[in-house]
Amino acid sequence: MLFQVLVRVRASSLNRADYYSARPFVLFRKAIGGAFRAPTRPELGTDFAGVVEAVGAGVAGFVPGDEVFGARTGAFGEYVAARIVAKKPPHVSFDEAACVPVAALTALQALRDKGRLQPGHSVLVNGASGAVGPFVVQLAKALGAGPVTAVCSTRNVEQARGLGADRVIDYTREDYTRGEERYDLIADVAGNRSWRANRRVLEPGGKRVLVGMPKGNRVFGPVGRLARFMVSQRFSKGRQAFFVCKPNRENLAFLRELIEAGKVRPVVDQVYPLSEIASALETMGEGHVQGKLAVRIP
Repeated sequence: MLFQVLVRVRASSLNRADYYSARPFVLFRKAIGGAFRAPTRPELGTDFAGVVEAVGAGVAGFVPGDEVFGARTGAFGEYVAARIVAKKPPHVSFDEAACVPVAALTALQALRDKGRLQPGHSVLVNGASGAVGPFVVQLAKALGAGPVTAVCSTRNVEQARGLGADRVIDYTREDYTRGEERYDLIADVAGNRSWRANRRVLEPGGKRVLVGMPKGNRVFGPVGRLARFMVSQRFSKGRQAFFVCKPNRENLAFLRELIEAGKVRPVVDQVYPLSEIASALETMGEGHVQGKLAVRIP
């Protein structure tokens, strides 16, 4: 318990890493048409929101009864002992708070740390829907970027506008890599365009950051796209970046402030009970989620 907070989990949420970890079991369930119980391996689940049950030695700022959210592996369990935790904004539900940590931290680190976003920079978000994309759009605006262009499908155009995008490109009608606009930063959540195509619409000195774990094919997942990105990165002279999100308390506290100020809000597509987590994983695998999938822990 040293430097940790014991939390009774009320809600968690799915990330693409959970889907790829559990994917063989989901495919097996589909193949046999049978039941698939909730994952029991402790490494599944990272996002959580709940109520503090106890605090460890040396912990300040938290007391039993506090409503909190944070990141810790094993978040599909009833309890987690966590270090990366912040108090839940009072106007946000447990389901909503549980949809914040990994997706929003990934977006923040992509823009601020890897993309070196500065006020006034023009940003394009390729893949502005789903789990991470809505946070990228909102955080780009909150950090002073402008204009912010969102790329998404037709069904997500209005959502992207509602999140603050200055311009929205429907990729079913227009290819952003063939447009006339140039961008200081491309936050590439989808990862479905080559470096050569992206380079064409970057400003001199502009940068492309591959955000999160891009959706891949049904056999190899994101491996193929990541491999191609790594190869092209060697020839891009530092103008491309990929990273693995590293949650920390300071960034989570920063996100809490933005949420409390109304500058960022979680987008929840659906809420599943833990008993239906297999269905939630299948929904994620279909690739048409408009936001995050929350999991309510009984």
